[in-house]
Amino acid sequence: MVMAAGVAWLLLLVVWILRLRGARGPRGAPFGTAALSPVEVALLRGGKRAAARTGLVELYLGGAVEPAWQQTVHRCGSPRGGSDVARAQFRALQGHMHPRQLQRLDGVRSAVHDTSEKLARAGLLVSRRRARAVRFLLLPVFGAAPVGAIAGGQAAPWLSLALLADAGAVALWVWPRRTLCGTNLLDRLRRDHAATRWATEREPEALLLGVALFGVPVLRDRLPRFTEQSGLLTRPPRTPTDRGGGGSGDPFAPCGG
Repeated sequence: MVMAAGVAWLLLLVVWILRLRGARGPRGAPFGTAALSPVEVALLRGGKRAAARTGLVELYLGGAVEPAWQQTVHRCGSPRGGSDVARAQFRALQGHMHPRQLQRLDGVRSAVHDTSEKLARAGLLVSRRRARAVRFLLLPVFGAAPVGAIAGGQAAPWLSLALLADAGAVALWVWPRRTLCGTNLLDRLRRDHAATRWATEREPEALLLGVALFGVPVLRDRLPRFTEQSGLLTRPPRTPTDRGGGGSGDPFAPCGG
């Protein structure tokens, strides 16, 4: 039992090092809003879904999409520049689509994946290979407590250590993919740009950064119409939606409404 608990804690230490230390980025390259786009910041904060949501907000603030009927979005203009994720969503958007359906399309998933890989190379996210290695190393840790329970007898203190190791393994299993460098950068950006939480649509760049940094609270507070009418935070409705591009009878068809 002593050996099982000791091995579990040794594996936790190895995983902790692998989990928090990412691949080294370019030396001397400071990361900040000048180096990261809002979509990249959102990916760092909330993962792939947050990145896709921020890309769609980018299109909306740029006048390229508007909410349509039954919690969908549709094109109503052309994107001006923008991130790869935003452009991928604009290209994939056909007729009226719910944001979640749009996010599932291959072109959008590929753009989000490429952005994730970029942050992993910069040392801000744990790479997929390293994430798989971390989970592989965690699997034996989950066996420490059962081994201790089977051992019984005088092993009660070691059983407690094994249970603590299990709790640590669970925490590391569900931990966001951010490295220590990525977490520190996100904390600094939130401190430096706290005012973006109260930006309005008259300040699209600040508002987009606020969405990237703080997520759902900013969407609900500063973009309530778009968030509600587009279904940005909901699942796709079960009722059939318009699959064509005509938009006949759509109360939200004009841009800038």
